[in-house]
Amino acid sequence: MKNPRRKFLAAGLTAAAAAVPAAAAAAPAAAATASRANVKGGVKLGNMFYSSGLTGTKAGKDIAAQTHEIMKAHKANLEALGSSLENVVKVTAFLADVKNEKPAFNKAYAEYFTKNAPARTALGGIFPDEETRVEIELVAWIP
Repeated sequence: MKNPRRKFLAAGLTAAAAAVPAAAAAAPAAAATASRANVKGGVKLGNMFYSSGLTGTKAGKDIAAQTHEIMKAHKANLEALGSSLENVVKVTAFLADVKNEKPAFNKAYAEYFTKNAPARTALGGIFPDEETRVEIELVAWIP
């Protein structure tokens, strides 16, 4: 290689290639030090909580009532971990009839996130029973 720039680039690529296996080897060790625990309603990993999808069929077949039941359960689970709905960063909601029930869902849902609402995806879902109108999962930060 006569061109000094090519020597510089080649040296940089060689160093980068050598660093990748070292970083990859360190990743499992770093992940192992993060505390992971199955907790009520989901999984806690470090200072993050990943909920399971919750349904609210005890409230009957009304999507608003089911939404309230689910959000109260999520709120209780977060508070048990020392967090709150204010620390939710992402919500995914599956609605049995997204076309017709989304307005009622949105109205009930909005009562729980009056300011700084988290990112949210709401989409249609097929449930194994007629009673389930909505399932909600969330991701939250635990301070």
